[in-house]
Order: sequence, then C-alpha cells, then structure tokens
Amino acid sequence: MINSSFGRRTLLAGAGATALIGTATGCATNSGAGSNTAEKNTGVKLPNYIEYQGVKPDLPGNENGTLPGFHQFPAERAKSVPEKPGGGETLSGLGHIYTAVPPGLDQNSYWKGLNERLGVNLEVQMVGNADWEQKFATVIAGNDLPDILQLRVVANFPSLLEKRFTKLDEFLAGDAIKEYPNLANVATRHWKSTVYNGAIYGIPIPRGAVGQYHFIRADLFDEAGVSTEPKGFDELLETAKALTDPKKRRWAFGLIGSTRSLMARMNGEPNTWREEGGNLTHSYETEEFRQTLADLITLWKAGVIHPDSVSTTFPFKQMFNGGTVAINPADGYLGWAGYIAEATGSYKLGVLKAYQRDGSAPARVTYGAPNYSITGLKKQDSPDKIKLILRVLNWLAAPFGTEEFTYRKFGEEGVDHTVGPNGDLVKTKTGTANIALPIGYFSDSQNPLYEPGRPEDVDLQHKYQSEVMPTAIANPTEGLFSNASATKNTPADKKFLDNLWQIVQGRKPESEVESLIKTWRSEVGDEMRTEFQDQLQNGGQR
Repeated sequence: MINSSFGRRTLLAGAGATALIGTATGCATNSGAGSNTAEKNTGVKLPNYIEYQGVKPDLPGNENGTLPGFHQFPAERAKSVPEKPGGGETLSGLGHIYTAVPPGLDQNSYWKGLNERLGVNLEVQMVGNADWEQKFATVIAGNDLPDILQLRVVANFPSLLEKRFTKLDEFLAGDAIKEYPNLANVATRHWKSTVYNGAIYGIPIPRGAVGQYHFIRADLFDEAGVSTEPKGFDELLETAKALTDPKKRRWAFGLIGSTRSLMARMNGEPNTWREEGGNLTHSYETEEFRQTLADLITLWKAGVIHPDSVSTTFPFKQMFNGGTVAINPADGYLGWAGYIAEATGSYKLGVLKAYQRDGSAPARVTYGAPNYSITGLKKQDSPDKIKLILRVLNWLAAPFGTEEFTYRKFGEEGVDHTVGPNGDLVKTKTGTANIALPIGYFSDSQNPLYEPGRPEDVDLQHKYQSEVMPTAIANPTEGLFSNASATKNTPADKKFLDNLWQIVQGRKPESEVESLIKTWRSEVGDEMRTEFQDQLQNGGQR
C-alpha cells in the first residue's frame, strides 16, 4: 500500500479529512471500493519496462532489487530529453515539503532555470508536513484541483480517483509509454500500486526494494571489541551488553519500534501479512511475533535498550550520531548520506547483517514498499494537456547522471552547486535553499547507490544488498486497497503498540498480549483481512 511507504511520515487521512473526502467524491463510506475489483485490476496492461542505457553504473543492479551503484558522479551528462516538453504553457502542482519553503519564483534562479528547461510556467504549491493533511482534504473538497497532485491513500480512495483524476492507460500502458522513455525506465513493480478501478491512475515515485537497513556505529563495535555480525539472538544479546555502559550514557539500542523490527526479522515474522491458500495471517497473530515480544522483554530487562526509547519524541538519529546509541535497527536506506553528513571524529557507519534467532543462517529481510507516493493528474478534457503534463513528468524522471537529473537535483554550477576534485557535486547554501521545490514528489527516477566522495560506502551497501535481496520477503497485500486500512489502521495500531511497550517495560503482564491482539482484530484487523482476502481470492494480487 502507498500509505506504508511513508513510514514515520504517515500521510493517512484523519477523521476530518476523511469526512471531506467522502463528501467530495460523493461516494458511500463503507468499502470505498466501487469498481475497484480484483478481476478488473489484474487485467490492466502495465507500462513496459525499458531500461535507460545512457548512463552505465560502476556496479550493476539486478532483478532481485539490488540497486546499481556509482563510485563517482558521471562526468559525461547524457541528454535524455531532446526537446523542451512545453511551449510556454502554465501548469500547477501541489506537493509537501519537509524543509523551509524555498524563495519564490522572482527570487529563485533555480526555479526560473527549471521553467526555462521545461518550457512551461510551473506554479508550485508547497505545504509543510504538519499542514498537509488539512490542505489535501481542502483541495480535494474544492472544485479547483491543480494539474499535478501528490496523492495519498484515504477513505474511498478508488472512488476519488475515478471521479477526479485521469485514467492514463491510453498514454502509458504497454508500448505507449515509449513516448516517455524516462517514465518507461521505472520498473514494473512500481506501477502495480498505481492501478485502481481497472486502470492506471498515477505516476509512481519509486523507492528501492531494500527498504531499510539495520544501521550500526561500527566504530563503537570496534571499541567494544565485538563482531559487527553477531550470529543469532544469544550472540546479539552478549554484543548488546558489551556495547552498553549507562555510566558513559551509552546503550546498544534506541527507538523501541526499530528494535522490534530487527527482532521480527530474526524470528521470521511475515512482511506484515502472510498468505497461504488465499488466507491472510497478520504478523501480530503469529508465534514468531510472540517470540519477538519475549526477546524484547529480555533485552529490556538486560538494560541494553535506552530507557527513553518508548517516547514518540525520542531523537534516535541524534542519539545514534552522538554515540549514545550503537544500533539503529530500522531506518530507510536513503538515510545513509544524512548520517555521514553529521559524522564527527572516528565515526564509522555500517550495516548489521541479521541472522535467524538460532544463528543457523542469515535472516530474511523484507521488501520495502515500492513507492513513496503516486502522482495524480487532474481529470482533463484535452488529451494534448495530458500529454504535456506527461512530457514534463518524463523530464523530471530523468535517470541519475543525465543532464536533466543534474539540473533537477543540483541546479546551476557555480550558483547552486560546486564540483569537487573527484567530480562530485556539492550544493551551495544558495542551492540548498533554492532547490527545495517538491518536484521530486511529482515525478522521480529510482535513486541508485551513490555517496559523494565515499565509493567504499557504495561498495559496502551494494555487497549487503546483493547478499540479502535474493531471499527478501514480499508483502502479499502490496498494491491492494483496504478502506479499513486507510481509515482505521493508524489509530488502532498506535493503541496496540502503546500497550505492547507497556508489556515490554514490565508495567503489564506478558499474558495481556492475547487481549491486545483480540482488541486489534475487532477494531481493524479482521476487517482489513476480509477486504484484502476478497481481492486475493477473486483474481489475485495485481
């Protein structure tokens, strides 16, 4: 599901937003499925994947999901779009940002340069994360949608798409996507989550299959004299004890939810759901989950988890970067550069290769959600307008190392970025401010492995991905829609986990987990299961 790809930055609608969505779409608030049947969706012809050949990586990717790697930024910038997409037209778009709002068009040379290269006047509305939910609901409820809109899964989502957004099959399905070669460079797995109501309704914002890393401070492991590859739970526990020294304000583990993710992998929990014969079992309902809970209790009693780790405001990255926490067991692979940027002293970043609980073999990782979000095109009367928008989105999806990618990500040399001695591009202060437009949430290419000035980091990540991705576990509900998941899962799951952490800390007995599971099932679990299973049993996963 798209909503799972947002991770900590959840973009699910709240009660107020859900009410507005229901009103705007004019649809019932029960299933929200409408014509979104498995039979229709499995019959959709997806865009053909045509890999871009203009830039060659130093380390190849593969079909298992291992990302290609680049040791340096390509010196030769291939041009992937021969002509300007537009001819002076105006297009509007809405996306969210997590940084300060960039300077306006009149004071932003990067934005002016972008418009010049696109051949359009791109009007961009930018909304901060805290205000995004209400802004999205208000825009949907109104009668004036922007041409390009970053979408989120909300109540009655299929009905919303059918009523307000453009079906894209005639422009993108099969070989039709050849008109937009950079969009054709987006692999098939990313398009599956754009299918609703028997049609393609969006452009995917792709993310890597690896999803998350188990980040470690390898320098702290070296300092403690322990292996960075503990085999099994017993060795991990001893390693954690060696890393922990409260007198030095140091603990092995930080954020409790991330620690639970590592235990889930070691105990073989499913990737959210396990499918057997068309029947689904949630990870909370498995014996593997109960073992994970027991292991978390053991770690807590051993004192190797930071005492504030249950707090929702626990600054896990700062604690990790500052050496207070040695293991950050679950964070997005794209976070690597951010950690390195804050590194000081003997800081050495690494990835923990987890093992099964008994240490007999490496643990299986889970596939990450394929997309960060999808982009919808407002329903248009003019096919020419749709083609214009798709040409612009095709330009924005230019692959790594191309001329278009270089400008989109780094702007103009000497103004927005400088070039280092090894050819790596470094944003200036001006560039950091100017380039903060949310166009990466309108259209984007897959991010390869590239760490400026640190080719050894690329080698390390590529080796890790090559080892773990061939056996990665898929989520059988990926790409399916559940109205219960979109409207009820976030509060129900939070309630469940808040109580689970009470058990981990010894404030409630371990036996209460059965009651928690029963309540979770009645609040959302059984309803989600029914909605997902109906799609699996009547046509399968699209």
